[in-house]
Amino acid sequence: MVYGFYEWMARVRKYAPFSRKELMWIGVSIVVLAFIVGFDDGSEEFNLARYVSNMVLSVVVVAVAVLVHESAHRIAGPNMGYRIEFRPFFFGLIGGLILSFMSYGKILFLAYGSFFLDIREKHRLGYFRHYLGYFDNGKVAVAGPLANLAAAMAFKSMVFLPELLVAKLVFINVLFAVTNMLPIPPLDGSHVMYASRHLYPFTMAAIIGAAVLLLIPEVKWWMSILGALVIGVAYSFIYFHYIEKAFGSWD
Repeated sequence: MVYGFYEWMARVRKYAPFSRKELMWIGVSIVVLAFIVGFDDGSEEFNLARYVSNMVLSVVVVAVAVLVHESAHRIAGPNMGYRIEFRPFFFGLIGGLILSFMSYGKILFLAYGSFFLDIREKHRLGYFRHYLGYFDNGKVAVAGPLANLAAAMAFKSMVFLPELLVAKLVFINVLFAVTNMLPIPPLDGSHVMYASRHLYPFTMAAIIGAAVLLLIPEVKWWMSILGALVIGVAYSFIYFHYIEKAFGSWD
């Protein structure tokens, strides 16, 4: 057990670091997403100092959410024998900018990228897998949104931080989780949907449920976990017993 943990850590150290090209595109994505998030500063009249302050805060919050999301992929991948490569989603970034402009910053669509799995050789001989499985792809994909939810729960409990910063960290992380679980290629949700038709409805409903509960100030982080599980199970039952029968199966 201990040996397996150190083996996993060795793989993470070897395969998780970002390349210069990946860091460049992640940086571009953060700047674009920060502009989308910070476009509306909430004031009725333009104030340069307030706008710059809001934009700087948006850069920090978005950078945290992106790094949490991408780091989860990089940690989950090597454990299953894959190296993760970040791929920017140009149409998502452009679409997010257009929606932000058209809605004066009221609509936030934070779809910025996806990942590519590359099979890695073992430290000594052979390969971890002789083929790329859809289910492994889904497990790596769901790690990103779940990490954003976990980060939102952690930030919500940090009462020692400024209230505005905590509120924005929680909001952007839950928005990242929900947006990336949409079944739109190449977002994480499409990988999870193709991985398992049973996993996707439960996971999507649970993540949306947790996101909504986390945005309610009176709800504690552990309440959001319990609520998400109940919502996920309930929606799965409704989906497979009623919705799928009414509109047809994916098969």
